Amino acid sequence: MTVKKHIIILIVFLNSFNLFSQILVKQNHIINLAIKALKNDNSFKTAGIGFYVQDINSGEVISSFNSDLSLAPASTQKLITTATALEILGSNYKFKTRLEYTGKIDKNTGILDGNIIIKGGGDPTLGSKYFSETKTQKFLDNWAIAIYKAGIKYINGNIIGDARLYGYQTVPPKWTWEDMGNYFGAGPNGLTVYDNLYTIYFNTSSVKSGKTKIVKIEPEIPGLQVDNHVISDAIHSDQSYIFGAPYTYERYINGRLPLNKTNYKVKGSLPDPALYTALSLKKKLKENGIYSGKATTFRLNPDITASDTLIHKLLYKTYSPELKEIIKLTNFKSINLFAEHLYKQSQLKLANFNPETGDKKFIKHFWQKKGLNTAGMFLFDGSGLSRYNGISAKQLVFILKYMKTKSKNSEIYYTSIPFVGKEGTVKYMCKGTSAVNNMRAKSGSLKNVIAYAGYVKTKSGRELAFSIIINNFNCSSSLARKKIENILTTLADFNK
Repeated sequence: MTVKKHIIILIVFLNSFNLFSQILVKQNHIINLAIKALKNDNSFKTAGIGFYVQDINSGEVISSFNSDLSLAPASTQKLITTATALEILGSNYKFKTRLEYTGKIDKNTGILDGNIIIKGGGDPTLGSKYFSETKTQKFLDNWAIAIYKAGIKYINGNIIGDARLYGYQTVPPKWTWEDMGNYFGAGPNGLTVYDNLYTIYFNTSSVKSGKTKIVKIEPEIPGLQVDNHVISDAIHSDQSYIFGAPYTYERYINGRLPLNKTNYKVKGSLPDPALYTALSLKKKLKENGIYSGKATTFRLNPDITASDTLIHKLLYKTYSPELKEIIKLTNFKSINLFAEHLYKQSQLKLANFNPETGDKKFIKHFWQKKGLNTAGMFLFDGSGLSRYNGISAKQLVFILKYMKTKSKNSEIYYTSIPFVGKEGTVKYMCKGTSAVNNMRAKSGSLKNVIAYAGYVKTKSGRELAFSIIINNFNCSSSLARKKIENILTTLADFNK
């Protein structure tokens, strides 16, 4: 072969390689263009945007924009909390609630000269509506049967709800006043029950600004007073807010509800779940002819707490569903309460946790040991409800990548994240696009905050982990969501 022919072949090869390289660059360029277009959009010019995409197998960074910027992640933080809980507690872990008694049972009279104690183990599913096996009062029936089988016919003492496991600071300190009285602001409790919620039923007016009427409150909570300032309006969703602190029984509610509604439901957070659990058991026992002293808690009775040195004897244990089931619902339905319990229980498990003095940065320290650069990582709760939280898109992708490639819980974690366009809070995203069936994502939103993170299998068969976090955008959440859909679809269409 002549030198001339060698040169021609080399030129053809180089041109072909150059063309191939341009195609590869162009593919990445399409993603970068989509992010650039988002940043230049008038609705996002004031926003902080963090974006990071990485191939989970090769480690190649596909796209990055402000990927180290610390931003409020909203509910995408649940991806971190659930990953941490899986690694620390294990997928088969079950929460446990113990029914105990102190004192002695007179075998002749059936009188218990002592107390019944409901010892909370941090179970977020006790009486929860989210599981078929927990959404009834079966746990109360089981407790009543256990007390009867122990030969107890009368309790010469109290029924005590023991919520000391997590301490008495039930709401994360960085949550806002606007959040904590509402259903999404129900805080974790050592003895949680019925998702720590109650429901107010409203009848609304047929005219704008017309008054609303509270029809009933379920369950009935002794002492609860609701000051109603909600008006009716031409809207299509609940835009009311309940204000009230933990352990207080005065609630103020204002805002707006849709016109012409009957028994319209608005959910609020229980003031004292442990006390309500004790009251519920007292009522159940009375229905079955077993009487007792008052229903109370250790928090309400420091004297009982100080004298609680007697041996506690077990009557019954109630177990939660397995952790893997709780985690799936946490990510699918974005349940703040579940996430906060996972956060607390993981913190408790690590080592001699004290709720008042324990390591508040335990998640940060846990992932630091796995190789994560935690600079700029600030976590003040487990659910992402606090606006004080701060993480970067790159940090979130690190955890996603770790869970897919290094964790023994990889498949459980992966399938706990819903398919875009089909499931969970992303059910209506990216309909009719290649993202459907190929992208799993957790959504997150607060006022002027929107975020998505998860996994995508691209057209070329590559598996990517991604995170996009946007703070302080200047448009409606629905419009912001539509604009972000373009980014997500572009990732699914990636053909490099």
